[in-house]
Amino acid sequence: MPRDGYHHGDLRNALLAATMELVRERGARGFSVAEAARRAGVSSAAPYRHFPDRDAMLAAAARAGFLALEQRCAGLDLEPGLAARAAQIATAYVLFAQEDPARFEVMFAAGLDKSAHPELLRQTERVQALLEAALAPFANEGLPAERAAELWSIAHGVAALAVGGGLGHVVRGTRPDEVAARAAHSWAAGFAS
Repeated sequence: MPRDGYHHGDLRNALLAATMELVRERGARGFSVAEAARRAGVSSAAPYRHFPDRDAMLAAAARAGFLALEQRCAGLDLEPGLAARAAQIATAYVLFAQEDPARFEVMFAAGLDKSAHPELLRQTERVQALLEAALAPFANEGLPAERAAELWSIAHGVAALAVGGGLGHVVRGTRPDEVAARAAHSWAAGFAS
């Protein structure tokens, strides 16, 4: 039975919304295509018109997450100095992760092989390219790709700990975005040494 207000032309988005609902409830590994179809109000065969399998549904949801991350990064009014810019990027990344932990989980912890999903891989590379461009003016001691990967790793580590609940017992009374900013400042200080 179709869900009230469901329109045939929007099945793909209805399935992606149902996928994210299920991830929020059960985690990225705890959802099924059949359950997403039920939530979207369609038959269990209907999703296969848009997605060949479960991983393809998760990859599409992850791609949407990386698109949102790209938009967030592109919207930053970047600071002129390296330390301030790095802290700004790391802070924005951690806040992005905390806004929607399920989206962050789908982007990184769903067990997807990004190389098997070219559109997802391209979207991930677009985020990397933005970070490279933001750090290019300061990459005189290394390639922008390496520097961007380093900063992304720092921000991602803080974000993963914050979202997973593993940061609170280590640094009580300090917000995760503050930890990310300090870590980014320390990373930037390494350029001068």
